[in-house]
Amino acid sequence: MRVAFIYPATDFDQEYHAEALPMGLLYLTAVLERDQLAEIDLFDSRHGDALPSPSRLSEYDVIGFTAMSMQVTHALRLAQWIRDSGYRGKIVFGGPHASVASDHLRGQPALDAIFIGEAEETFPAYLRHLSDEEVTLGRTWIRDGSGEWVFHPGSCFVGDLDQLPFPAREKYRDLTARCRFINMTTTRGCPFQCNYCQPTKEILFGKRVRRRSVDNILAEIEDARRRFGIDSFSIDDDTFTFHRATVQEFCERIAPLGLRWSCQSRSDIDRETLVAMRDSGCEMIFVGVESGSQRVLDLMDKRNTVEKNAAFIITCNELGIRTWCNMMIGYPGETCEDMELSLDFVRRTRPTRVCVSQVTPFPGTRLWEWHRGDVIHSDWDDMARHVQRPKFRSMRRMQRLIRLYSGAMNRTMEGPFIADVVPTKGLWGAILRRFPSLLRFAIRRELAFSAELERALGDARSGDVASGIKRLQRLLRNHPDNPDVIAHLAWLHMGKGDHLTAADLYRRFIGTRPGDAGAHFYLGRALSQLGDHDQAREAFERALEIAPDHSEAKDALTQLQSAVGT
Repeated sequence: MRVAFIYPATDFDQEYHAEALPMGLLYLTAVLERDQLAEIDLFDSRHGDALPSPSRLSEYDVIGFTAMSMQVTHALRLAQWIRDSGYRGKIVFGGPHASVASDHLRGQPALDAIFIGEAEETFPAYLRHLSDEEVTLGRTWIRDGSGEWVFHPGSCFVGDLDQLPFPAREKYRDLTARCRFINMTTTRGCPFQCNYCQPTKEILFGKRVRRRSVDNILAEIEDARRRFGIDSFSIDDDTFTFHRATVQEFCERIAPLGLRWSCQSRSDIDRETLVAMRDSGCEMIFVGVESGSQRVLDLMDKRNTVEKNAAFIITCNELGIRTWCNMMIGYPGETCEDMELSLDFVRRTRPTRVCVSQVTPFPGTRLWEWHRGDVIHSDWDDMARHVQRPKFRSMRRMQRLIRLYSGAMNRTMEGPFIADVVPTKGLWGAILRRFPSLLRFAIRRELAFSAELERALGDARSGDVASGIKRLQRLLRNHPDNPDVIAHLAWLHMGKGDHLTAADLYRRFIGTRPGDAGAHFYLGRALSQLGDHDQAREAFERALEIAPDHSEAKDALTQLQSAVGT
């Protein structure tokens, strides 16, 4: 039997997800080829043809699509084109949208079958069914000979994830070898009940979290190193960090390979585990903070706290782990005060990257069901893809505020903090709330600040420290509380031996960032050079209170105690 799988990449996918592989299709391909049930051709317009040519359609017994809700309109257009081209084989759909909105797909005349949830067991059974074998079908809608849809129930979830073959990445061999990177999943299922996700994830993967063994995960990484020469990877499932002992074992065993990696996570990871992750090569963690307002988090059923999220990002900053902070704005009932709390969260936690989008109610979620009458719904891909458009009628009147606060919170990778220069209170705050388009002037000001800061640092790096200090002093007059300017100025004074000025600047920095262990450490170094051993000891001890694993502070304190005889 011969099967064509179609990944219906949209323009959005082409621009933002060009290198993300469709893991569901690749797992299913690997199963079918391992069991010799079908020959598979995979079509993806991001890296080749979008579809088989009309002359080749008849070569395939089945053409299968995966689709998220934001892709489904495009996927259905492609499926109808295939049918209109005279294709007489089976056209089937699976993936997230099929799993939660099968009623929508059952109204499409081109389709013959719809698969709910995981398909590594149900799709092979369907192929055997087409070959007239006696099989038990499960979690599948099939159109019968009279054109009526018949549902075959079941609870078909893969019991042991280790028994699955590794994804068929050879279908994207050139891309994987060029990027030297893979994305992978280590678990299925989610125990949390965030209402913008659930019960969709339970429909897709069941209520129980299933976990691959560390042996199996490492074997996949080693396989990708051998076949594609990868030097980095990303773990994309939400619950990789959910089981502490597994993460600790993984870190211990992945560290000797010298690979760079990233992962998704909630914020409930302890410091010891974060240290182990960093030391094993973890460079970035993607975390769904969603809001700086506890009231909004509770509305979302996040079962997490603002302060836990803040502590997590601050700890990652201290440890040198970059954070990609995903936030939502425009949740039904969200107020200006809630948005202000989210902006304040960004200001005080300083994530490496902040990505803000308007809340989107995806079909099948509780958010969708609870607010269905409030949803602005024109087209599936239009609603889901445009993350800056309003999704709820009740939030239309808040669009000026939403544009203001989302623009102020967003931060490009290690780019300027727009939040630092956006006044949201007082007269200027009132003006910006009324005319959010004026935000571009604040952004322009921040970009000019960043450019001048880079010129100052460039002067210092090229050896002209005096010019660098002068530029930084001018910036400090205009931005007296900016921690980046203060920290760089302190460092340059430290380097030229002006320890008194450096100590004053580090104290000033600590006034804006009291939880920064590095600042306390450098203050201690400056005070040591000035001979103020008691205050230096206090600074080193404070650094270690904040970051107990701060090795430089430990060494400095030991040396200080040895030097003064205490």
